[in-house]
Amino acid sequence: MEKRMVMLDVVFYVVFPIVLWHALRGPVGEYGAMLICTVPGAIYTVYRFWSIRRVQWFGTFLLVNLAVSTLLNVLAGSALQMLWNDVWYSIALSVFFLATVVVKRPLMLYFSLDFVEMQGAPRSVMKKQFFERDVFPLFQWITVGFALRDGLLAAIKAHLIVRYGVEAFDRAIVIREVIGWGITILCMLGFVRISKILSNRDTPPYPA
Repeated sequence: MEKRMVMLDVVFYVVFPIVLWHALRGPVGEYGAMLICTVPGAIYTVYRFWSIRRVQWFGTFLLVNLAVSTLLNVLAGSALQMLWNDVWYSIALSVFFLATVVVKRPLMLYFSLDFVEMQGAPRSVMKKQFFERDVFPLFQWITVGFALRDGLLAAIKAHLIVRYGVEAFDRAIVIREVIGWGITILCMLGFVRISKILSNRDTPPYPA
């Protein structure tokens, strides 16, 4: 399942946008091509939401993220402004992730609650375990990791725009996926650690 998800991510977030960008920028212009390039990813995002529609926080995040990014793209008015909007939105996401850490409500904890609930675990019981002192700091650091991901992406995309202008579009797509998956894999180590902590308890994590 994980391999299939990675493959679909690469196809819809990398391959299709790059192919469409080079095929359409001449006939429809750079801005029009960029807008069209976002369509496969948007469709795939809706599909992902539909496939996990029972989740609360993660599903909401997917839809809100799609709606905001689509609105910013449509309102950009030009290809270059669309790229800069993406930079500012990445910064906003980074700040948002960090804000959930500051208020001690790390977003990745609530995403994790969604997924363990899908696997049959009682949400209220798992939430209590996730907030215990040997587990909660790990969720804090994992959320910080995702904040750093968006902040780093914003910095790199801004550098590419300054250096290459609109030509930064396809470069940014590849770099976004490489950095995104790289940091995600590192954060997965935190989830593995959490799983080990919960599985090593004397009592089962939730009643049968």
